[in-house]
Amino acid sequence: MSIRRLEYQINFVHILTFREQYKDVVSPYFGFEKVEYAIEDENSVHEGIKLVFKNEKIVIVLNKEGILFLFEGDADELKNQNGPIKFFWDIYEKIKGFKNYIRTTRHILLTHAVNVKAKEEVVTILKTTPYFAKNLFGNLDEFGCSYEFLNDGINFKIQFGNFTPKDIRKHDLSPFKTEFNKDLFESVGIMGRIELFEQERNPTFSKFKNLLTKTEENFLILDLIAKE
Repeated sequence: MSIRRLEYQINFVHILTFREQYKDVVSPYFGFEKVEYAIEDENSVHEGIKLVFKNEKIVIVLNKEGILFLFEGDADELKNQNGPIKFFWDIYEKIKGFKNYIRTTRHILLTHAVNVKAKEEVVTILKTTPYFAKNLFGNLDEFGCSYEFLNDGINFKIQFGNFTPKDIRKHDLSPFKTEFNKDLFESVGIMGRIELFEQERNPTFSKFKNLLTKTEENFLILDLIAKE
């Protein structure tokens, strides 16, 4: 399956003075071309900011509880530390320098992937549902499966089922409406959603890549199941 949307989040112990400190960190990015921003919960203890980098097709959201990275595009671009994800790590390192920063608690990787298939092939899948040992209900309009397990300290939550264009809005698969995901708007197929959660006090780019590798391995397993 091809990853279409990726979301990576780092959480930390609440920084109660966050709104007094974050503006110095993000202000240098306002001079970048095609960067938009929105302040959320302004003038409250929950105040945060959303930065939208349209050229890089990324969103970074930061507040007193954590920092989130959203990307629409080829996940291979995120395997380069100097690629689009560099903005995220630079900001995170500066947040760790805030005077009331205590510690980081966890990181989470959430990805959506889609295999576009011919309509006739999807019709066959809905009849035979190869992901089930038994289908007791005959022809299906939709199906979904879910697995949750713990492996090597990482919590896995894997969901997959058939894909239709209505899932684009439901799962926000194309937040930038790029050419990368243009094919989804008139397509059907199989979609997977994988969320990896790990308690982690020192997230790094290398540990992010480890989660991404495990995600890609599990999407390959879903592909193999479908071909059996």
